[in-house]
Amino acid sequence: MKKRQRSHPPKKKHATRPRSEPVIPLTEEQRLTLARQEFIKSEIHLKEAELLAKAATTPNACVDSAYYAMHHCAAAAILAAGGVGKRKDFPQSHKHIIEAYGKIVEREQGVLAETGLFLIRAQIDRDTADYSLVQSVSNQDASDPAIDARKFVEACDQRWGFRRLQPKT
Repeated sequence: MKKRQRSHPPKKKHATRPRSEPVIPLTEEQRLTLARQEFIKSEIHLKEAELLAKAATTPNACVDSAYYAMHHCAAAAILAAGGVGKRKDFPQSHKHIIEAYGKIVEREQGVLAETGLFLIRAQIDRDTADYSLVQSVSNQDASDPAIDARKFVEACDQRWGFRRLQPKT
């Protein structure tokens, strides 16, 4: 019996791809510097939210600023608590920041324990203000998130001491 001859060349195996660079986690100093920067952003948004709530003329902008005050403060808290993932950083999506922050504060006491709910409520209010065509945010509805944002930022600062963090030079 004759062996059958192949009419096509043998298949090429997959070329070896170079490995991706290993993920280098942030150092504690880098995390604390980022935490301080995120906290500074949260304070800016908090001041905006409080001024807009006092003016009572732009409720949607007030809700946005209150949410972002809490969002950036939550990112700072995640960094101060050691970060998440291989890089020991904060998550890039809003949803994952809310989840990671909720895990950090779920065992806390007092106002800090409530801040996870403040953040969820603020995101819902922001989504309503930004994307809802039927429902809008009233001036009273806008001042509540600004009050919650103040409690949120103060509770986080009390727990992690962001105002005391000094960047190393």
